[in-house]
Amino acid sequence: MMYQAAATTTSLAKKYGASITVVVIDDKPKESFPEHDTQMSSIRWHLSEGGFTEFGLMERLGEGKKPTAIIAEVADDLELDLVVLSMEAIHSKHVDGNLLPEFIPCPILMLPL
Repeated sequence: MMYQAAATTTSLAKKYGASITVVVIDDKPKESFPEHDTQMSSIRWHLSEGGFTEFGLMERLGEGKKPTAIIAEVADDLELDLVVLSMEAIHSKHVDGNLLPEFIPCPILMLPL
């Protein structure tokens, strides 16, 4: 799933000369997230495959906030132009798809499974 999101994001960023910020969100703190380092390596690899070795990375782990609220906060704070999200986050109930358009202050691109 990450491949499609990374490929789409890097393609759009190249086309429009944009920068990329990846936000990793999880309910668990980093210490109780054993696959953390593997996930970070995978993100770096997928983005570098798309030609991006320089990108922003934010980790929002174990904050007790809903992922939808975190996405909205980040989009607002960084004044993002676009949020790219895999439908996997919606289907797994990690992100509330009904609330996204209400709180995200920019367009949202949801990629199919």
